[in-house]
Amino acid sequence: MTELFLFNRRSITKIFLMMIFSCVGLIAQVSNYISNVQVSDAKENRAITISAELFAVENISEITLAYKSFGTAEFKKRDMIITGAVSSGTIPGESVLPPYLEYYLIIRLKDGSSQTFPLGVDQGIVPLQISVAGSSLKDKEIFILSPFEGESLSEDEMLISISFIKAPDYIDIHKTKIYLNEEDVSFSALVTVDLIVLSGENLPKTFATETRRLRVEVFDKEGNLYHSIQRTFNVVTAQLAKMIESSWKYNGYLKGESRGENFNKASTWYNNFSAELNSSYHDWKLNGYAYLTSEEKNDLQPYNRYSFSLQGGDWFGLKIGDSYPRFPSLIMDGKRIRGFSGFLNLGAVNLQTSFGETERKIEGKLLEKFLASQVPLSSDIIAINKTKYGFPFGRVDFGTYSRKIFTVRPSFGRGENFQFGLTYQHSKDDTKSIEFGALPQENIVFGSDLMLALDNQNFMFTSQIAFSLLNKDIATGNLTDAQIDSLFGPNSTFDLDPADVKRVRDLIGKFITVNQYLGPWNPQEFASLAGEAALTLNYLNNNFRVSYIYRGSEYNSFGQTFLRTDVKGINIVDRIRMFDNKLFLSVGYEQLEDNLQKTKIAVTTFQTISGSVSFFPRMDFPNITIGFNRFKNNNGLKLSDQKNGKFTIDDVTNRILLQMSYDFTAGIKHNASISYTNSIREDNGFANSDASFSSGSFNVSSSWNNQLISIFGLVYSSSEIKNIPFNYFSLSLGGRYRLLENKLQLSASFNPSFGDFKRQSFELIADYNLFSNVNLSFQTRVFRIPGSATNSIVGLSTRLSI
Repeated sequence: MTELFLFNRRSITKIFLMMIFSCVGLIAQVSNYISNVQVSDAKENRAITISAELFAVENISEITLAYKSFGTAEFKKRDMIITGAVSSGTIPGESVLPPYLEYYLIIRLKDGSSQTFPLGVDQGIVPLQISVAGSSLKDKEIFILSPFEGESLSEDEMLISISFIKAPDYIDIHKTKIYLNEEDVSFSALVTVDLIVLSGENLPKTFATETRRLRVEVFDKEGNLYHSIQRTFNVVTAQLAKMIESSWKYNGYLKGESRGENFNKASTWYNNFSAELNSSYHDWKLNGYAYLTSEEKNDLQPYNRYSFSLQGGDWFGLKIGDSYPRFPSLIMDGKRIRGFSGFLNLGAVNLQTSFGETERKIEGKLLEKFLASQVPLSSDIIAINKTKYGFPFGRVDFGTYSRKIFTVRPSFGRGENFQFGLTYQHSKDDTKSIEFGALPQENIVFGSDLMLALDNQNFMFTSQIAFSLLNKDIATGNLTDAQIDSLFGPNSTFDLDPADVKRVRDLIGKFITVNQYLGPWNPQEFASLAGEAALTLNYLNNNFRVSYIYRGSEYNSFGQTFLRTDVKGINIVDRIRMFDNKLFLSVGYEQLEDNLQKTKIAVTTFQTISGSVSFFPRMDFPNITIGFNRFKNNNGLKLSDQKNGKFTIDDVTNRILLQMSYDFTAGIKHNASISYTNSIREDNGFANSDASFSSGSFNVSSSWNNQLISIFGLVYSSSEIKNIPFNYFSLSLGGRYRLLENKLQLSASFNPSFGDFKRQSFELIADYNLFSNVNLSFQTRVFRIPGSATNSIVGLSTRLSI
């Protein structure tokens, strides 16, 4: 252990320079609850992981990820997982399309308020952008045979194999550069006519972690970079080598964390424990995961997470515990349930189902009791158990009912060229789960979906349709005949034939509670209908997609609570690929309108026009994306209208963006990126909410050697909303340094902000490999806001890999 403290003068100097002149490569924006956001590589049709580092965690209830693809105005939303001081979420691969996508985070607080990251998106601040690189035909010419993506290998038996069998003649295989975790290992390669092989015994064994990031750079005979491919895999400890040779494979970890947080003079201590076990036998996979935290409280929704899953190839899967099942997006897409979910794919006939709890019971509180003669008029006063409490009425703080949801989808067809599915979903609040509650609800959804593809999916038609019923108060149960006769009919509360209502009750009552709170009662107006259809054509280097959506104003699905309703319209996007997917020309047009059931003063039209040019040369030249968006909203009303002028909507937003990134060598390897966004909103409506926003950033990452990596960053933001300016400037300094034969890794960052937003933050992380499978990590973060308390986070974690 004494080696931990034997730093020579040169090492100390490097650490000092690292902390002064470098920074961590993260997205830094103004926020009261998020310090930094990390984004995984964005490549076409590959899922993107968004990870946000949090502070003041005790104030956060939940975080939602909102994202949208190029050419659309609607943001899709998904729940994020909070584990300790980190929240993570995933953007599905089908939404990751060139040239870029936009996203922001919605932070909901325990006091009922919310804010966005970046701050002010709901007021006109531009969301964050992620450039998406398109797939290349070169990936089929030069590809990695082994290892597979995410594969776990023995260190001694590791073999890297790269095929050039389909590479063009002007490629010089001998000039190929191969990097493992940014360390050049090309000298260890065995090169043949059309194959490169690297044996594990000739590769370095001093990497700090199990993860290996393989990068291969291919050059032509003139020395120009032709293509670059990457892959990530894991190298397990020698202890697992014999097991890896057998059919049974397993790996996992145990991790304990203790973290103290001081925010606004309030101190909170957290203790977290997590464990994961992954095992496989041929095509069978058995996985388990658990996360336990001291933040778990009976009066809050769950913070603990646990799951157990069993999967047999592509035909069988079962998951017990917490899961995020995906059904047709109109019905359920990424909603957390605690129960079970699974699938059975037999080819011609398939079955997918899930059942569990989306909201757990939280008992309300009895605040005050009243006699029948003393009851004031208030919405929070309900009848209570007189025998138990001595009074017939009470003022309460309402709790949350336990809510169960069941979804089943049989489908027909393999899903490669054809599939037809039927979905049924039922969700209901348990009225007996709590004593002090109000308005328990029930929801059912019926839906169908279709996928038809031809010509290797170059021609694809997809559609889905769903119909919902919602009962907003099931406390009184089903209507009796006498109640129907008194509530329905001419000159009654509801002008509907009582006989028709009784027939509906007898039919629909098998699925949902039928009373006066069930709706809608006018299905012929399609208020609770939702549907969408899309046609995709991929020919002549054009990816053309046209889609239509319809969502009635009263459509509801408890499995898809983020869906925008009361809207219909068309969306057209064309992505033109040129020069082996190096150049993308993208155009998009969308026109939507609301007020489908004539429940508003006027119809508002939402028009979006988008255009973009992206250049990904994959050689010694910057990647460039230039984009333009125009958003126009108008409902046809005039401010001069004395009666309806206050409802006038008439605004136009023009937005331009520029993004550039460049990998180059100037003595050492660098990666530089520049981005600029400008948005101007002219609001001639009643809100008169004019807004302007400009933001620019510059980041450069430098690899000084195998031990030292640094990044320098600048961010400038200037906005004005309703003539109120908000300008700030942020600087980022920090870096990462490895020493003690890569056993110790130090990371540090310093991020001061100036202007209307003043904050200084400092972070230091030390990771030490005590043994080959034991890792210790110390982290401290300090945030200082002038005129306010200094906030800090200090944590220590231990990880055991198995």
